[in-house]
Amino acid sequence: MNRVYTIGHSTHEIDDFILLLKKNNIDTIVDVRSIPYSRFASQYNRETLKNYLQEKKIYYIFMGDLLGAKYEDKNLLFGDGKVNFKKVQEIKSFQDGITRIDAGITKGYNISLMCSEKEAFDCHRFGLVSEFLTNNSIEVEHIYPDKIVSQKILEQQLLKKYDKKLPKADLLNPSITKALQIQTAYKLRNKDIAYNSITIKHESKKDKYCTHISDHNFKGRQGAEFCTFLCDTATKGYLFSTI
Repeated sequence: MNRVYTIGHSTHEIDDFILLLKKNNIDTIVDVRSIPYSRFASQYNRETLKNYLQEKKIYYIFMGDLLGAKYEDKNLLFGDGKVNFKKVQEIKSFQDGITRIDAGITKGYNISLMCSEKEAFDCHRFGLVSEFLTNNSIEVEHIYPDKIVSQKILEQQLLKKYDKKLPKADLLNPSITKALQIQTAYKLRNKDIAYNSITIKHESKKDKYCTHISDHNFKGRQGAEFCTFLCDTATKGYLFSTI
């Protein structure tokens, strides 16, 4: 079976990150971050990382535009603004990304997808990309500093986490299968970890108001609470003029 790896750069020192790649014979990094920059680990900014990997004879390919997790198109969102992974898997750009991954594997490259989250379980590389790859006969293994964890093992973790919310086979529903339970669990995980375009827009708007309001130098606890109140009400549309 064809195989691909994933890794989260987290805040690893770059040399430790490279050692992990070398340890697992990775020769190609596919960056699936929608925004390939890190506020807390600048060594993983796109250009810096690409140059460093090239020095170590490791290819760097950016595919955050194809296999990333952030979308604004309403056709790809749940009603609450969160990205619907199943909808994303249907679009041409995502499938083009998968085709490129498959072609790379076929050519003999040892590929690891890379995102920022340390835990694959908390990242779209597990719930969006790896789920699709697994369903299309590509084995996925997730690299950690001290171990390798397969997608199948994470699926067991998935079933355990959402056990109480999963359909169960009984006399009235004998057709409930493990495959259906896994599918349902993936959807639940999707809703827990997906990018939410509505929340992000709200936070950006709130930051703008709060920056302006904080310029008035509210003092003490009551002042801070009042400032927070003004920020929240402003972003919800209750205030129609700046202070």
